[in-house]
Amino acid sequence: MKKILAIRGDDAQVMLGLLRQVATNEGACPLHELHRETLQAMAEHLFHSDFQPDAPAVPFSEAKNHVEDPDLQRDLMNMAGVFPYLEEDHLQDRIDAVGRLGEAMGFDKKYVKRLHQLSHEAVTGLALCLYRPLSLEVGTPLLKGTYVLAESALHLDGDKKLLARYEGYRDLASDTFGRALIDYYDDNHFPLPGTPGAFFSNSLKIHDIHHVLAGYPTSPLGETCVVAFDNGMMDLDMGQALIGYVAQFQIGIQWDKGLKTWRNQFDPEAVIRAFERGGDSTVNYLKFDFDFTDHLKRPLADVRRDFGIDPEGALVAGPADKWCGQVGVVGERQSPDMIERKKNLLERLLSGKNTTDGN
Repeated sequence: MKKILAIRGDDAQVMLGLLRQVATNEGACPLHELHRETLQAMAEHLFHSDFQPDAPAVPFSEAKNHVEDPDLQRDLMNMAGVFPYLEEDHLQDRIDAVGRLGEAMGFDKKYVKRLHQLSHEAVTGLALCLYRPLSLEVGTPLLKGTYVLAESALHLDGDKKLLARYEGYRDLASDTFGRALIDYYDDNHFPLPGTPGAFFSNSLKIHDIHHVLAGYPTSPLGETCVVAFDNGMMDLDMGQALIGYVAQFQIGIQWDKGLKTWRNQFDPEAVIRAFERGGDSTVNYLKFDFDFTDHLKRPLADVRRDFGIDPEGALVAGPADKWCGQVGVVGERQSPDMIERKKNLLERLLSGKNTTDGN
């Protein structure tokens, strides 16, 4: 569990005050409604407290007096780093405010440099910083992706035994983890893992399991919630990845080249609750050698109970909720909030690598 989830009382109010100072650039900007909602969600789900928008401002100069622990500083900076990307106005000013907060605590200056780079879609430095935590989140070393992509292009990535095992989950009871996983693939029109040429199904099968176990669809909001949930659970720091996905799905800054960019998809209640749910879980399954095989044959509710995963807060809460989310099937989504742009080489290579016909 991240240390910020244990902060209560007066210390929590100081944290919220510092975060409000970032949201308003130390009073130079008005408190945007979405910023207010985010602070309220953080008050409820991080600190079990109330947000007091009219409380006296907490100057950055006092931050070091209250936040001395390096891990807690990191957690605070990760939450602060979300605010610049909630709206395009004053983006750079709010990043600078994050920088001033970090400087007051003696935090690593490279952090804010990476936030500025992200704002210009220069994500290499950030990606390198997050290599190991993201590798654990997807369940495989990221450098292996190029090799898997080449195999997928030649349809050499099939695995008959793996495909047969997943097909066997269709025969399980409707309340089982494995059957829910099949519904996840069917709702999204994804081929099953083991299918030749299905790049994403074959390379992200552990990530897909994370979706089902935590209860989040493949919508932009669902993807952000999975990252928030796993960040709350993970021993390593994946907080800047959460910032990246907020940026991609709220103001259209592309962080993940494998996903479309959107606007206006951030829901602070759902995302911050996801972080809390991940932090409260009792089994850290973000390990390369974690084996889900036996769990997939059990009722999903029982697995969640044994893993300490609170079902309240899941966005897919019953059979009426589709695993593709309210924005529809991945390859068929149409929305004025989806940003259309010319595909780069990687996006062209990935295009069509997860369709039910294997093309």
